Amino acid sequence: MIMHRVRAFAGQLGLLAALVGLAAFLSAGPGRLANGTTDEGLRADIGELVSSSRDLTFTLARDFGSVAPDDRASQLDEIRSQLPAPLPGLLTESWFITEIGPVSATVGGEYLRDCPSLVGLRRQTGSDQATRIVEGRAPRSTGSLAAGSPSEAMIGTDEAKALGLTVGDSVTLHARVDDATVRIVGRYEPVDPAAPFWADMKLARVACPSILEDTRYRATLLTDPAGAALTASVAGEFKQRWRYRLDDQLLTADQVTALTTAVAEARRRPPAETALQSGVDTTLADFDKRLRAVQAVLAVVRTGILATVAGLILLAARLAADRRRNEYALIRARGGSVAAIAGRAAAEAVLVVLPAAAIGWLAGVLVPSLLTSGRPDPWEPLLVGGFTLLALLSPAALAAAAARRPDFTGHRQDLAGSKPSPRRITGELFLIALAAGGAYLVRSRGIDAGAGVDPYLIAVPVLLAVAASLIALRLVPFPLRAAGRLTARARGAIPFLGLAGAGRGAPMRSWPLSVLVVAIATGIFAGTVATTVGHGRDRAADLAVPADAVVTGFSFAVDTPARIAEIDGVSRATPLLLASAAEVRSDSSPLISQIQAMVVDAATSGLDLPAELTEAGPSEIVPAVASPKVAERIGAGGKIDIQGRRYAFRVAAVRDTVPGLGTGIREFLVLPSQAMLIPDFQPLVPNRVLIDGEGWSAATVRRAADDGQRAQTLKSTGKAVEDFELNMPATITTRAAYRESLDERGVDGVLSFTFAAGLAAAAALALLAVALTVLAGAPARGRTLSRLRTLGLSTGQGRGLLVFELVPLLGVAVLAGALTGAALPALIAPALGLDDFTAGVPAEISADPYLAAGVLAVTVLAVIAALVVEDVANRRLRLGTVLRLGEEQS
Repeated sequence: MIMHRVRAFAGQLGLLAALVGLAAFLSAGPGRLANGTTDEGLRADIGELVSSSRDLTFTLARDFGSVAPDDRASQLDEIRSQLPAPLPGLLTESWFITEIGPVSATVGGEYLRDCPSLVGLRRQTGSDQATRIVEGRAPRSTGSLAAGSPSEAMIGTDEAKALGLTVGDSVTLHARVDDATVRIVGRYEPVDPAAPFWADMKLARVACPSILEDTRYRATLLTDPAGAALTASVAGEFKQRWRYRLDDQLLTADQVTALTTAVAEARRRPPAETALQSGVDTTLADFDKRLRAVQAVLAVVRTGILATVAGLILLAARLAADRRRNEYALIRARGGSVAAIAGRAAAEAVLVVLPAAAIGWLAGVLVPSLLTSGRPDPWEPLLVGGFTLLALLSPAALAAAAARRPDFTGHRQDLAGSKPSPRRITGELFLIALAAGGAYLVRSRGIDAGAGVDPYLIAVPVLLAVAASLIALRLVPFPLRAAGRLTARARGAIPFLGLAGAGRGAPMRSWPLSVLVVAIATGIFAGTVATTVGHGRDRAADLAVPADAVVTGFSFAVDTPARIAEIDGVSRATPLLLASAAEVRSDSSPLISQIQAMVVDAATSGLDLPAELTEAGPSEIVPAVASPKVAERIGAGGKIDIQGRRYAFRVAAVRDTVPGLGTGIREFLVLPSQAMLIPDFQPLVPNRVLIDGEGWSAATVRRAADDGQRAQTLKSTGKAVEDFELNMPATITTRAAYRESLDERGVDGVLSFTFAAGLAAAAALALLAVALTVLAGAPARGRTLSRLRTLGLSTGQGRGLLVFELVPLLGVAVLAGALTGAALPALIAPALGLDDFTAGVPAEISADPYLAAGVLAVTVLAVIAALVVEDVANRRLRLGTVLRLGEEQS
C-alpha cells in the first residue's frame, strides 16, 4: 500500500529525495574538500620552513667546559617520550649532535687570510647511512690525548673543493681555549643531498666581520664520537643537542591548536639542562590565525547554502502537502485521524529520504577523495542527521496541519492571509531583533572568540537576509496596490490583474521568497568577499613586484641592468638597491636608527612615487619618501649611509607603502638615485633589477644576472668564482607568479574553492527556489486562469499575467538579496579578518561590477524558469477541468 502511494506521488517525493541527497552531499563534501585543502596548506607552510624553525632542537644548557662531553645519543627516545602530546606521534627522524664550532680555522688553499673560513667539527648519529665514502676511509679517532694523534674527520666533496682540502690534510680550529687540529682521513658524498640530515650543515658563504672583505665559507667536518670528545677536550668547548624532525605529512589543521600548545609547553618545561630551539610554534600560530579567518568565511557561505537547502526541503514538503490537501480531507471525512495521516506521510518519506540521504552522504565522502585526502568535519554527522530528520518530519507535520482543517471548497488562501495575525507580526519582529543583535555581537566579538565558531553568530548573515526579506515583502504590497489602481484606469486587464495578485499574495509568499533572498545574499556575499580579497592581493603584488618581473641577487655589476635591457623581449631594466639596516642620523636628534632603504631612479623607473622624487634633479640634499614611523622619529631630514657613503636628505613625502618594498616593511626611506651626487669612482651597486617587457627568456636573464654577480665579486675580491660559489644565485619573480602564489599560500586555497562553490550553488538554488515558489501557487493561479479563459483569455495573455504577478515579487526578492549580500562584508568585516588574506594590504570592501550583471542574469533566468514551470504545471493541472468541484489535479 505504501509503495503504491510512493509510485502515485513519485514526482513530489522524488523532489524531496533529491533535495535531501543534495543536502547530505553539501553537509559532507565541501567540508571534507576544504579540510583536505587546508591540511595541504599547513603541510606546505611547514615544509617550506628552514630546519632551525621546523625542527624541535633541545640544546644542552652547558655548552662549554674543560672536560670531554658524554655521549648522550641514548637519550633520543627518552626525550621524545617525555614530550607533551601530540608531539611524540608527529616526530619522524631524530639525531644526536655533538659539535665544536664553527670557528675560525686555518685550512689549505685559504685565499682570504684576513677573513679565515669558519669550520665546525660534528658528530651526528646516522652519518654512516647518510654518507657514501668516495676516497679514504671513515674516521676512527683514538679518543686519547696521551696517544698524541689528532682527531680524525671526513669532508664532503663540495667542502673539499671550496676549502682546497684533500685527504691527508689537516685543519686547525682556533677555539675558545686552545687550538685543536683535525686530520682529514676521508672524503664523502651525501647519499641524498636533500635529506633533512644535511639541513643545518650545508656549505655556505657568509659575510666577513670587516666591510673591507667580501665573504667567507662556513663548512662542517664529520667525525666519530671519540673524535668529538677529543677535540672538545682540547678546544675547551662543545655543543650538544637533540634534533627531532616534525613530519609535515602527518599534520592536519585540526591539530594546530594542540600542537602549538604542546610546543609552548615543551619550551616552558624542557628536559633537564636543555632549552628548546624552534620557530614552528610561530608558524603554527600564524596559520591558526588565518585558519580561523578562513573558517569564519567558509562558515558564513556554507551556512547560507545549507539554510537555503533546508528552506527548499520545507518548500518541497509544503508543496506535497498542498497538492494532497483534498486527499487528507477525504481521509478525515471517512474517520481517519490526524495522527494516522501524519504516519502515512512519514512512512512514505522514510522509503525515499533514507536512501537519498545515504547516497548523498556517500557521494560527499567519495568526491573529495578524488581530489584530496579530506577528513570529515566535526559537524558532518549532525548536519546529515539534521537534514534527514527535517525531510522525515516536515512532510508529516505539514500533512497533519493540512488535515487538521479539512477543506473541500478550494477557496483562495491569499485573501485569507492578507491581514497578518499579531502572532505572526510578533514572530517577524523577534526574528528581526535577533538578526540585529547577532550583527552587533559579530562586530564586537567576532564569529570565533577563541572557543570555536558560534552557531548563532555564523547564522547571523542568514538571519539578516531573512529579516531583509520580511521587511521588503511587508512593504512591497503598498506600492503594488498603488500601481494596480493606476493600471485599473488603463486599457487591458492583464497588468491590473497581475499587480493585484502580486499585492494580495506578497505576505503569503514571504516563506518561499525568503529562501530566494537567502540564496542570492549568500552568492553576492561570496562574490563581494572574493572581489575584495582579489583586489587586495592585486595591490600586494603591485607593491612586491612593481614591474613585470624582478631579478634578485646579492650584488650586480653596475652595467648588469644595461646588459639585461639588451635581451630580446626586455623593454626596460631598472636597477634598484635595497639596503637593510641602513644607518640614519636625524638632524634633530643624536640617535642613530637602522631602517630599510631603497634607492631607485625615480624619473625613469615608472614606479608610483611622488612628484617630489620623480622630478628631482642632482642636489646636495635629496628628497625622500619616509614611512610614518621613520618620519616621526627623524623629523624633517637627516643623513643616511648607503654603501659606505653618507647622503643628506629631507622628508618630502610620507607614505605607508611604496612599490618595490612589499607590504612587510614598516620602517623605510626611499631615495631617488638621479638626484644623489654619486661619485663615478664609487657607484651604487644594485641588488635588484626591475624588468618590463614580454617574451623574454628567463634563462637568458638569469645567466646575464649571474654574470654580473661574478663580475662584481671579481672586482671586489679579486677572485673569479663559479656559479655554485655565488652568495645568492639570481632568482626571477614575475608579478603573475607572485600573484598566483598569494592564491595558493597556506590556507588561502580554501577561499577560492569557497567563493566559486558559493556563487555556483547560490545561483542554482535561487533558480530552484523560484521554481518551487511557482509550483506552490500553480493550483490557485490555474483556477484563476480557467475562469479567465471562459472570458476569452489567450495563452499568451496567461503568460503575461504570470509575468506581472511574479516579476515584482522576484525583483523585490532579488534586490533585497543583492543589497543584503553586498552589505554583509562591510557589516561583519571585523569578524572575517580579510586582511589576513591580502598579504598585509588593508582589505577595502569592493564589489565586482560583473556581480550586478550576474544578478540581472539570474533574474531573467528566474522569470524564464517561472514561465516554463508554470506552463508545465498548467498542462498537468488540465485547466479545462479545474473548475469542476474545485478539483485540483496532481
